[in-house]
Amino acid sequence: MRAHGVRIGSWWLCERSTPANLEEQLFALGLARVRGDYELAGMLLASAPPPIRTGVEARRVRDAVEYAAARELLYDVFDSPADRRRTRGELEAEFARDDVAGAVYGAWIAGELVGAGRAFFAPQGAILSGGATLEHARGRGAYSALVRARWDDVAARGGGALVVQAGSMSQPVLRRLGFEHVLRFHRLEDVLPRA
Repeated sequence: MRAHGVRIGSWWLCERSTPANLEEQLFALGLARVRGDYELAGMLLASAPPPIRTGVEARRVRDAVEYAAARELLYDVFDSPADRRRTRGELEAEFARDDVAGAVYGAWIAGELVGAGRAFFAPQGAILSGGATLEHARGRGAYSALVRARWDDVAARGGGALVVQAGSMSQPVLRRLGFEHVLRFHRLEDVLPRA
């Protein structure tokens, strides 16, 4: 991690992880549970979710300013600690590099950015990450629209599946959109101090 300038490393374990005591071994090495993000459902969608509701625009961000705003929205919704946030300038500079295997998406209602999420692409589909909606906009279709926008991009690439590690807030919405529960994850994390 130090050699590549990475401060935070995550391990995702499930009931199929081996050896059977891997989690205990990782705890002994100093990894810890991620508070509020430890037990997650592995979910799969292999058919198109419902269309985007009228009044919601969801799409891939188009420029560095939208990219930074979407990433900051995710920081805020997930209450990311200050030492894990990049500055606006760092995020805008990151935009050009972040497009290699993934993308950031935004959802707008009445011109306001109210939701964001990420997708990391593979030939078969994409891994969804970080989908979130501002509290005052929940229940209006932004989260569902983010799923549909990422599905549409995957379909345009020739893929036909979305997978996600979903927390307790996302699981009910994802089930309504057609996602199936495949397995249960435990997330452990190792955080190096700032140099």
